[in-house]
Amino acid sequence: MKQGFRFAAVCAVMLVLGACRAPADGTAGSTRAMELKIYAVPVAQTARLAGALGNALGKGANVTMPAPGKLLVYAPQQAQDSIGKALAGLGQAGPAADDATQVNLRFWVVDGHPGTGSDEAALKPLSATFDSLRSTVGPMHFQLEQAAAGVATSGHSGRIVTSTPAGYQRNFDFRIGAATVRGIELTLDYEDAGPAGLRHFSTEVGARFGDYLVLAQAPGGECQVVLASGKRVASCSEDASALRLLIVRVDRLNPPA
Repeated sequence: MKQGFRFAAVCAVMLVLGACRAPADGTAGSTRAMELKIYAVPVAQTARLAGALGNALGKGANVTMPAPGKLLVYAPQQAQDSIGKALAGLGQAGPAADDATQVNLRFWVVDGHPGTGSDEAALKPLSATFDSLRSTVGPMHFQLEQAAAGVATSGHSGRIVTSTPAGYQRNFDFRIGAATVRGIELTLDYEDAGPAGLRHFSTEVGARFGDYLVLAQAPGGECQVVLASGKRVASCSEDASALRLLIVRVDRLNPPA
């Protein structure tokens, strides 16, 4: 991500060279009307853009940083328009920050049961999501089967391992990709060793910060733990009308300045 932004910055400021670099001997520069303007730039990129723009403009201009996120440019008046367009383009296309982004990942495995009833109290923040599902599948109430959470960093992979009351394991293998001001790229490989519901699921999605996202929906099953030959096993009765949902929410832990 850093290399991509550095390349974009250099390319953009180089575009203004033809319009605003003064001749090395300064003979033509003295006839140009100079203008002082201030530009807003990404805070994390202020120093880098000041250096790149200063090199591109050469001795015929001056670039300073009065504050983080601000560039003060003293340059030929006819060049300021090109400079402004180049810097505005960087602000729109560049990443929100150069540093790694930390996020809080939260997963919910939720069971939907046919018929009217109350959703589990712990799932109240998801009520809008459930209302949307009920509008398409009919009356249904939802209960939390399991929740899992972890902290992750952009550009890194991780795993969350849980164990259910029935004694089987769930794995949430994930990778956090590039982050923007709005969200992240999330790659997930989910595995459930249980005998029913959502057994395996893989996806790559763009997850917006603060949104609840239903990643998967599958026929569910109701299970109970029983003893068989002295061992605890899960006994499940499949119910084609019941749903098993996998839901995620991503929250940024280090918002940009």
